Amino acid sequence: MPIIIPTRGRTNQQIALQSLPDEWLKRTTIVCPQIEAFKLRLLGVEVVPQPDPDWKIAQKRKWIIEEWLRRGCDKIVMLDDDLSFFSHISETDRCLEPISGEELGAEIQRLEEKLGPEFPHVGFGQRQFNNNEEPGWKIPGKMQCVLAYYLPIVAKEVRWDLVQLKSDYCASLQLLLKGYANAVWTGTVVEQRGFDAPGGCNTYRTLEMHNDETEKFAKSFPDYVSVEQRKYGRLEVTVQWQKALRD
Repeated sequence: MPIIIPTRGRTNQQIALQSLPDEWLKRTTIVCPQIEAFKLRLLGVEVVPQPDPDWKIAQKRKWIIEEWLRRGCDKIVMLDDDLSFFSHISETDRCLEPISGEELGAEIQRLEEKLGPEFPHVGFGQRQFNNNEEPGWKIPGKMQCVLAYYLPIVAKEVRWDLVQLKSDYCASLQLLLKGYANAVWTGTVVEQRGFDAPGGCNTYRTLEMHNDETEKFAKSFPDYVSVEQRKYGRLEVTVQWQKALRD
């Protein structure tokens, strides 16, 4: 299963890439603006410049899915570029420890084995609030940061032009509402550097844009998405994943 890392403005900090097993670099591709390609090729992986340097993340995800399907792949996993990975110490111990290399490779392999027509979108859980989760497959669940897709279904069923932000949530909801369950593995989780970390969506996302896109997303799925303004000024969503799959 190819690993695709969309990136922008982070030529000096490819945190997720550093966690992968060395032998997996041959199956890893970075997708970036042309101006960043030369420096990223020094990392020893395939680098593919995106056709339009001004694309935002939703447009880039759409192109990646179409391009790798054209290449003959039926499965891919997209990783955010700023991820750290953690796993439960054991099935009975909810404490988390960092993983990388072969340990992480085995967990990505777990996603590949689950991915297919029955579960065309799978991923890892989030570290935040993971202490409340039993390690195992959560069906359905919230997918972000690690997006494994079965391309024949996702390319056909998902529109990426509905929103510019929260496109991962939007893709999940579209698939769930069409009866395609997802599966989120909560035994391994991810953590990002932070919402306002330099690079990535932060190169174009403003608070106004974030809030506008959040409301746009909610208006597209009013029966499943509610919006709440947090103390720090951002609008955030609550999504009824289970209701969407039932419906």
